[in-house]
Amino acid sequence: MSNKFLPEQEILLKLDYWFAKQEIAPVERLEAGDDPRAASFKIEDKAPAEQQKLTHPGESGKVQTKIYELVHRGGRTFERARTAWVNPAVAQRLNQRKVATDWIRTLGNYLPIYFVGGYIRDKYFKKVSKDVDIISLTPLANVKQIFDNLGIKYSEHSNAFSRLKFHVGDLKIDMIATTADGLLDNLRQRDFTINAIAQSVTGQFYDPYHGLDDIKARILRTPADRSLESFTEDPSRIFRAARLLSDFPIQPHSSLLVAMPEASELVGTLKPDKIGWELKKILNTEKSWVGLKFLSTYNIIQHICPDLNKLRGLKQKGRRKDVWHHTMAALQAAKSTDLVLNLAILFHDTGKGAVEKVNGNFPGHASSGALLTEKTLTKLGYNRNIISRVSNLIANHKFIDEMKNDFDVDEAKKLVLELRGDLDRFFELIHADSKAAGSSKEEVQKIEDLIRNIKSSLPDETGEEDETEIQKLDEVPTVERKDGVLLEKNGDSTLAIESEVLGEIDESMFFLSEDYDIAAEMENLIQIVEKK
Repeated sequence: MSNKFLPEQEILLKLDYWFAKQEIAPVERLEAGDDPRAASFKIEDKAPAEQQKLTHPGESGKVQTKIYELVHRGGRTFERARTAWVNPAVAQRLNQRKVATDWIRTLGNYLPIYFVGGYIRDKYFKKVSKDVDIISLTPLANVKQIFDNLGIKYSEHSNAFSRLKFHVGDLKIDMIATTADGLLDNLRQRDFTINAIAQSVTGQFYDPYHGLDDIKARILRTPADRSLESFTEDPSRIFRAARLLSDFPIQPHSSLLVAMPEASELVGTLKPDKIGWELKKILNTEKSWVGLKFLSTYNIIQHICPDLNKLRGLKQKGRRKDVWHHTMAALQAAKSTDLVLNLAILFHDTGKGAVEKVNGNFPGHASSGALLTEKTLTKLGYNRNIISRVSNLIANHKFIDEMKNDFDVDEAKKLVLELRGDLDRFFELIHADSKAAGSSKEEVQKIEDLIRNIKSSLPDETGEEDETEIQKLDEVPTVERKDGVLLEKNGDSTLAIESEVLGEIDESMFFLSEDYDIAAEMENLIQIVEKK
């Protein structure tokens, strides 16, 4: 087999090498330094391997797969693949992503395209992305012609940028077009440096804002350390910062923290449904309490729910810390990424700020909190199914306390029938609340066993709750954006257009029409960049 490259491949390599050799953008970067505030928002890494039990991973059901990691040598950064032991479900998702991204790389034989944003970030934090952002250095009109020739179904959208959206398997692809000059500006407009990295389909990095360095140092900062300007352009980036702090073992850079007191005042300009969407994303992370603690530090919780904000500083009988700290401890104890459960935990004590305090207690706060939560979640744009289920959990979260001294079988049956498929979530809520309060686990478990026995004697229709409405929340609400990231309308079925190119890649499909000279188009790009 010949090792000679095709003309278009040679041009792509020229582009790669040109970007790789470019000097880093002339921006000042403050050193990370030691900021005591930053460490309080960092997720702790897992215990070092030598402190963990040394057993062969295969014995615990894990399987081998390839993962990617950053390597820094000689002042340069590159990626390498290595074998790792992971859970079978993780391995399956990683392999599915590899098939999809290999398909995208095949497109790179004909288009100068770059992976950008969260897909690159997630890869090095060993997470599996649900979507991929791509930048093409050739106009979308030409891209559409190629897609039409390949039989790829796509949808067109326009916000700050025109874009094409399509699916490869279950991976969502979002493609915009820019020029070689525009790529730097595009990366500069992104929210954080760890999302401002471009990587060609051949593996070359274009990283003008040192995002790879920040991934290595596990630092969250904005490109060019322009945090206040960035948050002013789009205040929802503050919520995104909270989500990233919850989802990754990183800590905020001092330049970000300095901007927060002034930037936090801008959150009030966001629409409630946008805040609700960002809250949902935070609560879907592994350690949502970290991001919520960050928001609380800068008095942003009031924009989510004023009644929730009242829990800060609210003391309760027999507790050293306030109700807000108890709520964060309950979220931490739950270790959940489930939206309904985490919403219930977050709002379960909201009623304590609304009812009259009697001898250090808050009688009636469960029912009051359920009503306040229903009102708040409606304002934040959640659907009726979610609101009803969360409110039911909150209204009943004192049930076990009430049953400790006088268990009532009939009342337990009513609870089971009312909660239906959310009964497991109910017990998770109770255990998290009890653990955060320091209550006896055995006493709670005893009543749980009694209720579960009652449930087993009831008809099956008291079982599963419909999860469809929760899944629909993965649709993005419509909001205006300034950074060019597309946000779709809820429930618009025309946006879910999947590519027919699934499974095995048929290379015979990749033929272009003779009336479009892709090599000439990329040669023009080379001439542009070589003049720089």
